[in-house]
Amino acid sequence: MQLLERPSILRRGAAPPNERKTAVFLAVAAAIHIALLLAFLIKAKPAREIVLPPGGPLTRARLVRLAPLRSFPSPEEPPAEAQKARPKPALAKRYTPGAKIAVKSERGPAKKNGASEGKSSPREVVAAPQADLVPRWWSPDSTRSTDLKAEGDFRFAYYLASIRNKIGARWVPPPGMNPQGRPVRAVLYFRITRDGQITLAQVEASSGYAFFDQTALRALLSATPLPPLPAAFSDNYLGVHFGFEYVQ
Repeated sequence: MQLLERPSILRRGAAPPNERKTAVFLAVAAAIHIALLLAFLIKAKPAREIVLPPGGPLTRARLVRLAPLRSFPSPEEPPAEAQKARPKPALAKRYTPGAKIAVKSERGPAKKNGASEGKSSPREVVAAPQADLVPRWWSPDSTRSTDLKAEGDFRFAYYLASIRNKIGARWVPPPGMNPQGRPVRAVLYFRITRDGQITLAQVEASSGYAFFDQTALRALLSATPLPPLPAAFSDNYLGVHFGFEYVQ
């Protein structure tokens, strides 16, 4: 191809084509494509052809009927007894607002003639022995003791013993006392309310030592609240004279 025959190419600034180089480039490109195609065909696995019968895959199934096992009793043995029906639980009665509640009396012992009485006997309160009305508490070393006396006709000795032990166990006399063999005694007066609280606590009889009286008051306060008064006791409070005695 002559350059003079293609003035438009020269005008655009393009280089004149070389026919020899173009032919070599196309031959190399074709050789590369043929080599890649051959490599792909060699490595690729051929597809497996699976021929199915015209009716699809053959499946065979056989139905087996299992007869249930039956055991019949022998004619010699008697038939088994039918199970007894369990009794139904009794339904709880529902409470209706405003309905009257019938209170049934307790049944007492039957009489000789067969009749029964529904009377409830009141609980009897047995009077405590005279020795238990003035209980006394002793320390393990017998150097200190407490006693008390209740006002009125108080018949519950167990209650007096419980408050005596509780207050006496918390009483610690002041150290360094030297009464020289003479007992040191102080008496407190206080009232116990229904719930066991202490009111109107005061020194009824002083021991002559202010710090000794303070230890007695401190033991009473540390033991508060005391056990509640017995339910059978009718008064609102119980007056108690509580004595603290120390001997060395």
